[in-house]
Amino acid sequence: MRQLDIDDKVINELDRAKENNRLMHVYLFYGSDLKTMRDTAFMFACKLYCGCLNCPTCESILDDNHLNVKYIGIEDGKTLITKEQVNAITDEFTQTSLVEGPRIYIIEGIDTASSAAQNSLLKFIEDPTMNDEVYGILIANELAGVLPTIKSRAGLIHFIVPSKLEFIKILGEQYSVDDAFILGSLTSNKELARNLYISKDYQNLKELFFAFLNLNNSKNGVLFYLENQQISASELNQLLRLLISFYEESLTNQKLISSPLYDKIKLVKSNFSLKQREKRLETLLELEAKQNYNVIAKNILHELVMMFF
Repeated sequence: MRQLDIDDKVINELDRAKENNRLMHVYLFYGSDLKTMRDTAFMFACKLYCGCLNCPTCESILDDNHLNVKYIGIEDGKTLITKEQVNAITDEFTQTSLVEGPRIYIIEGIDTASSAAQNSLLKFIEDPTMNDEVYGILIANELAGVLPTIKSRAGLIHFIVPSKLEFIKILGEQYSVDDAFILGSLTSNKELARNLYISKDYQNLKELFFAFLNLNNSKNGVLFYLENQQISASELNQLLRLLISFYEESLTNQKLISSPLYDKIKLVKSNFSLKQREKRLETLLELEAKQNYNVIAKNILHELVMMFF
């Protein structure tokens, strides 16, 4: 079964609505994290059956193979949801199902659909003959792209992307403290964090980051540069982003937990004044900006080492 990124707050809200018989028949999920919205929509479909995630029914829903759960998204090579896609779902849902239980349709990218496609969906939503056991989840990046008449008939649920600190705490439930910090500094998407963590390059990046943090004099800095002067632009970009997060964290007043990485942050806070830490952060941001102008990676690495040590 595929890994799911679920917004537990949304699922709990829908659970309460179900328990109190207050479920709406159409919900509109909107926000920037499409995978979390999509996975939460499929989880909602599971919840309408049992929600155990382990039974054949849940597995077929999550694999998009259940006869009563239909999903459509923007097709390969296209940029929008077509009227034909919408009509295919609405036509099917007006027919009697061969399987008992609620029926759920999920439309990802509804904000890309034309007015004609959305009006076709609206007609379906407003059809008074529709069975009470039909539920729809519409997914949108931009709420402004959805017809006002659809928004007025749907339960609006905003998926808010967590701050970097919040996301690092979320990752801390699955990864070590240090890995959560590193992954959360490089991405705000759980799927991308997972892919990065299992990639063959992750351990090398982590070792490079800690090697830099362990530098304490110019001689070691020069050796570090000589050993890593073949660094690629992408590796340097990741290293700079980690160092930026590191020094941003050194400027906060929050209580630091104990781990190899946070112990380094504590040490930097002890050895360098606030002004010095701010200067280092400023330097890192300037070097990151330089990289955007295609300056050779090893030259930026050399400048980084020389300015720090």
